[in-house]
Amino acid sequence: MAEIKERIRKNGKKSYTASVRIKGHPSVSKTFAKKTDAEIWANGMEIEIRENMNFPNRAIKKMTVGDLIDKFIKYELPKKKPKIQKDFIKALDWYKNEIGCIYLLNLSTAMLVECRDKLSKKLKEVPMKNGEIKITDETISPATVNRYMTYIRVVFAYAVNDLDILDINPMAKVKKLSEDNARTRYLELEEIKKLLSACQQKSYELFICVLIALLADARKSEIINLTWKNVDLEHKMFYFLNRKNKQNIGVPIHEYLYEELVKYKSQCKLRNLKNDYLFMTEDGKPKETLIGKLFPKVVKECGIEDFRFHDLRHTGSSWQAMSEIFQPITQRILGHKSPAMTNRYCHFRDESLRPAIKQVGDIILSKWLDD
Repeated sequence: MAEIKERIRKNGKKSYTASVRIKGHPSVSKTFAKKTDAEIWANGMEIEIRENMNFPNRAIKKMTVGDLIDKFIKYELPKKKPKIQKDFIKALDWYKNEIGCIYLLNLSTAMLVECRDKLSKKLKEVPMKNGEIKITDETISPATVNRYMTYIRVVFAYAVNDLDILDINPMAKVKKLSEDNARTRYLELEEIKKLLSACQQKSYELFICVLIALLADARKSEIINLTWKNVDLEHKMFYFLNRKNKQNIGVPIHEYLYEELVKYKSQCKLRNLKNDYLFMTEDGKPKETLIGKLFPKVVKECGIEDFRFHDLRHTGSSWQAMSEIFQPITQRILGHKSPAMTNRYCHFRDESLRPAIKQVGDIILSKWLDD
């Protein structure tokens, strides 16, 4: 049904907001200076919505890929996490520029395959400090191409399942590129010693950050978003909630890391009762520059080549394998398998992982602790 609301602006003039709400369809609204214009728009919009709901083929005849993307961004994208939203926008903007003017009825598999092949030749873009974008000579990876394809596939799934204007997903027959992005880079004991020494001299925050990655096999996002509420110093446990695979896990804290965390917490002058991140900016946000900017700089300065922050996680798991830790234990520490567990910490605090954490942590830190 359509509804017209009269409002008085600050300048004393009237405005009229027309809203159309129909069950099973997102509400739409628009504001006009004249009531008659609002009524005309509302009546027309109500007719159009009902026609599209009852006769979906009419909707597809006049809807372009760009229209569908816009609709998805308006109604579905806000439901996703902020970081994912940025990735979606970047990918969907690319597709909109390439095939946005194509009517859904005329969209073919061949067009989408052509998009995939064109994406595979797309050059990497690097954001600069001045806000400009630098185009490199290197093409984006197959994994990035596949992510772009996944995002547009989600948009078409929205058209199939929610809007009911497509019978099948146009991306169904478009094959993904084969990926070979696996990295085997991990640090030797001398390199671990060199890195920890460099981090400790540059920033105690970074030193703690690297220790958590090495000794708890935590991801970058897990460390940056870690709060003191999820660091159980009493039971010497980290609680990583809603990990990449949507599981919760409690990882034991190695004794050396525990001692450093106690010291670090006592030195933390910047605390925020609302967020209380371990690594926090002055305005109470996660200190992403710690890993994003400072870590690469320290790695370069200490002469460690071809090494990224995520490789610290590889380092921990690699040394677990070389220490003959039972593989299911490693999988649980890494979070690759999730047992059924409740949301209460005490129910997923996995003490059985502690011997593995201690054994491998002692090896990883052996060169460091010797000095």
